[in-house]
Amino acid sequence: MIKIELTDDEVTTIMVALDNYRASMERAWYSDGNLDDRESAGSAEWCWQKLFGFQQDFRNSIADAVGEGEQPNNTASASVDPFTLPMRSNYENMK
Repeated sequence: MIKIELTDDEVTTIMVALDNYRASMERAWYSDGNLDDRESAGSAEWCWQKLFGFQQDFRNSIADAVGEGEQPNNTASASVDPFTLPMRSNYENMK
């Protein structure tokens, strides 16, 4: 088993290259009907899907680690309506 570590940008670059290769092989298959071109396009798509899944898992793990999307546990801060906060005109009336 080989373990390769890539940055998110590197994975994105590889995915773009795979997508371009897949599109090129599909165009070649449509133009000359060579089955090898079709298989190459399918293999590129399979690799792209695998990398996309890994990338999304990685991005979700980062989001979980920093707490994105979590609701606050403090009900007072969770229930603040920003439209009821005092504005400058309301503040003058509160003096």
